Amino acid sequence: MEQTFTVQTIGTIENDEKGAYIQLLPKFIEGLEGLEGFSHLKVIYWLDGMDLPEMRDILQVASPYKKAPDVLGIFATRAPVRPNLLALSTVRIIEADLKNGRIHVDAIDAEHGSPLLDIKPYTPSEDRVENPEVPYWSEHWPKNVETSAAFNWSKEFNF
Repeated sequence: MEQTFTVQTIGTIENDEKGAYIQLLPKFIEGLEGLEGFSHLKVIYWLDGMDLPEMRDILQVASPYKKAPDVLGIFATRAPVRPNLLALSTVRIIEADLKNGRIHVDAIDAEHGSPLLDIKPYTPSEDRVENPEVPYWSEHWPKNVETSAAFNWSKEFNF
């Protein structure tokens, strides 16, 4: 049974030469109470640049990964074409201006101006998998975000 849902934007992603920021709309700022002390966030945002009806029907893509099969289902990739244009990133908080609802983060794979749908604190008891299994073509990838930045990702992608 197909259903339609309504979501509301709670802010925007600002991603430019100055850095990466999460900016909440004023009416949602009080929701940041108690965020102090968390080092990372899970950020849910909308891939608005891909919001075309024909993009939502694509279920397989040419593999973006050099060592993977030639064709992958979109649910086996982080491709921006999806039935629902939700994106999820885990980010490190650099500085949080909780009074103004502005959070400076290390980086986020989002376009400037992307609609922010939700943020959640990263908690290892809920979010960390100690020994995840991955396909053969990605088993040599870094095991965490901290070492990912130094990894030569250009050798992994077909673009």
